[in-house]
Amino acid sequence: MNAPNVSNPHHVGPADPSVSSVAEIHRVEAFVQAVLVPNANYVDQHGISRIQLDELAETGAFGLPFPAALEGGAQRAAVAREATELIAGACATTWFCFAQHRSPTTALLNSTNAELQDRWLPKMIAGEAVSGIAFAHIRRPKQAFWLQEHPDGWLLDGSLDWVTTWPLADVVLVQGYLRDANGVQRDEIVSVLIEPPQVNLELQDRTEIDGLTAGPELALAVMGGTRTWPVRFDNYFVPARQFVSRQPAQEWALNNSLVAADANPASFGIARACLDQLADIAQSSGQSSVRESSGALTQEFVELRAAAYKAADTAAGDREVAIATLGQRTALRAQALDLAVRCSTALIVASGGRAMTLSNDAQRHAREALFLMVQGQTAELRAASLQGLVR
Repeated sequence: MNAPNVSNPHHVGPADPSVSSVAEIHRVEAFVQAVLVPNANYVDQHGISRIQLDELAETGAFGLPFPAALEGGAQRAAVAREATELIAGACATTWFCFAQHRSPTTALLNSTNAELQDRWLPKMIAGEAVSGIAFAHIRRPKQAFWLQEHPDGWLLDGSLDWVTTWPLADVVLVQGYLRDANGVQRDEIVSVLIEPPQVNLELQDRTEIDGLTAGPELALAVMGGTRTWPVRFDNYFVPARQFVSRQPAQEWALNNSLVAADANPASFGIARACLDQLADIAQSSGQSSVRESSGALTQEFVELRAAAYKAADTAAGDREVAIATLGQRTALRAQALDLAVRCSTALIVASGGRAMTLSNDAQRHAREALFLMVQGQTAELRAASLQGLVR
């Protein structure tokens, strides 16, 4: 069960109260209150800076799940989840940039390229090097981007509709289908680590070098502050030393589905922030309807989060169990997404007309919750979410 915050008994606390004693969580929470909460609406509208990501890195958040031998936090899943909930609930723009970092770090950790690991892995785990990732296009039935083998490395060709943090990142993990010299797509996924050209955002909103064109920044209804750029490759050469991995497409798809099935702690973080603010409104206004709604949604939140995290932990320890519970965990994720939308909607209703201003947290949380409905979306998750909405 969930423990309320000591400072405010009406607020939703961490799923596992023991994480409150972890030093990294203390540092993350201090950063959240001092930097993210006061600036979230500004960042949402005007964009995140590399300085803010560097300050987040100083808390140790980037290295939480990674081995201590590589200077990571080596923390259990509950600690990483709590950090994610705190960051996402305060500023989902910062969370999404932060979230991009974990997959490239994990991929490089599992790579056989020792030279590339030595060069980047310690910096990535420490957060000294910020990384991004581009792979969502692989889920589409029709591809617009491929990699081709070259005697000295790889050629990248085609378009990536959006790459988050492109102008801020030191490295980006790019994944795509392999295409042979005859232009035939193979059932194999190749991953390489590339270094985006350095950008001065005060002077530039795009970059263009031989074989690579990026920008300008996309105008998005939500997460517009994430510095998300389209990127176009035209037989762009990547040397062999930047190779990360290759694997059958079917294997990649299964591994991706097993990870994507779990409920995202960010959805609970946004719902938690909404519930905390809803509780404040109930307390200050004395309105029984707000108090009752806050209580009912909080109880649903506590039970669903416990079930989702328990299912994720069980699956993490056994691949066969993970495969067998894929449908169950996807359903829990869809429920968590739906709950975040309902909690943010309840906050808007309770806040009234002021929630329609761009300087108000309620409308930002509502847009963030809707974004999570499509972020990392698989066909199975789309079906589960639509079924839930019909019901």
